Amino acid sequence: MDTQKQEVWDRLENESERAYRAFECFLGLPSGERTLLGAYRRHVGNPDAAKPSDTWSGWSSSFAWRERAAAYDDHLASVRREAYERAVEEEAERQAREVEKARYRSNELLTLGYEEAMRWFEEVGYEGMRASDVIQVARLHMDYLKAFGVEPETRNEDDWTEEDDEFVESILKDIEAEAAADGSGEGEDSEESGDERE
Repeated sequence: MDTQKQEVWDRLENESERAYRAFECFLGLPSGERTLLGAYRRHVGNPDAAKPSDTWSGWSSSFAWRERAAAYDDHLASVRREAYERAVEEEAERQAREVEKARYRSNELLTLGYEEAMRWFEEVGYEGMRASDVIQVARLHMDYLKAFGVEPETRNEDDWTEEDDEFVESILKDIEAEAAADGSGEGEDSEESGDERE
């Protein structure tokens, strides 16, 4: 049993093979140029034919060529619309993947920069970065947090521990020791840090 859906532009049960071939010629014309005479001229290969044959005119009205062709045009318009929507969805998905890749890469680079900046703070004078680079990385990190709506973790005063106090004390001692070793105290280092603050 044939379960395939029958469309109005398919061959009708009472439509002869010759009549259907004539209809296909009519249907094959562009919708804006579709006329019975134009289809007839094309089918018989006579561009000067004055009018379609009576047989063609009879088939056209008996088998509702115009209505069937209009239904076919609507179907094609629907297929085009669906294909366009599918293409738009696929392009949107592709762009979303590209954005996610770029965002992932940015996260990766920011994380690396942030880790380098933290190492600079932990190992005062770390040669991998200059102080201006550290400040720039910190700015970029804060801009990123704002742009993507990431809230930094809040800390309560109770979160500060004695180890944190000791860590800060050790950093201050390292800074003082380095300044004393240079013998400058208030010299070039303090001017350089002043410039960086500006």
